[in-house]
Amino acid sequence: MKVQIVGLGNVGRSLLELMLEEKAAISCLGLDFNVVSISDSNGSVIDEEGIDLKSVIDRKRGKWLGCEDYHIGYKAIDAIRSVDSDLVVELTPSTRSGEPGLSHIATSLKLGKNVVTANKGPLVAQYDYLRELSNGNGAKLLYEATVSAQLPIFCLLDSCFIVDKVEKLEGIFNATTNFIIGEVESGKTFEQALDHAIKAGWAETNYSDDVDGVDSARKLVILANTLYDSHSKLEDVEVKGIRGIEPLVNEARGLKKKVKLLCELSRVQGAVRMTVSPKMFPLDDPFATINQGNMGVRFTFKNSQEIFISAQFNSPRQTAYAVLNDMIKADK
Repeated sequence: MKVQIVGLGNVGRSLLELMLEEKAAISCLGLDFNVVSISDSNGSVIDEEGIDLKSVIDRKRGKWLGCEDYHIGYKAIDAIRSVDSDLVVELTPSTRSGEPGLSHIATSLKLGKNVVTANKGPLVAQYDYLRELSNGNGAKLLYEATVSAQLPIFCLLDSCFIVDKVEKLEGIFNATTNFIIGEVESGKTFEQALDHAIKAGWAETNYSDDVDGVDSARKLVILANTLYDSHSKLEDVEVKGIRGIEPLVNEARGLKKKVKLLCELSRVQGAVRMTVSPKMFPLDDPFATINQGNMGVRFTFKNSQEIFISAQFNSPRQTAYAVLNDMIKADK
């Protein structure tokens, strides 16, 4: 399978490392990922015979010095249009407009190329359009990593609950806010906890989407559109973030409870409701056990009742694994 990778940040580099480490396991599945182009924000490496991934990792660290196959200014969209491939892996950062990832994904689907992405922005901005392109051109669009890294949601529903219905979904889907709340619980102020989260690598210096609940809201929109075909938009989510969280944490401590930024999705009589807000949980609730930067989800099904799943999140490697798993599924 000829693969193009767009985006070479932390997740992109982790993906290349995983592909190298798990090459034998991938081969045992009868698959061969032949990467023919890799694009970052400044240009693209192109070799239609196949790129040496180890060399790319090393040369990216060295700012591409001595890399004759790296073409400065040759944008990802140009590589998608001009290089023959079967699969495009889109890993650029999420934005409110969805660009540039939206154009990367739409162009790929129009060309009949399968797409795997960890980029939430395009799916929030234009889910219906991208799904229409996918169906109309016979190209797969897979996005497990957009909601909660390696925590299985879409693949679980597709394989284990095929004829059941999700009546309600609750989740802790933002690792940054969960880490910050934990630091506030330990006695830090919000500002101190945020500063620690940035220094420890849990939060970006541009942290507003996380702490204001926007990142979590984006994930709810993707879930609502996938589960309920609801045509939901970001503005349909009721959102409250974690700024000024200290009084609630102090109240919860006195009640022997824990605070989490909870995403809630439900459909009642055809109406979809989505909320993001801090909630208190008793210590015997499974959500109270989701600490540090970990994540969890609780499904309430029509037939299967409650199913709870949690996962540790330590680094972009977990997100990269979800991407790799989707790449394998794209070939089936």
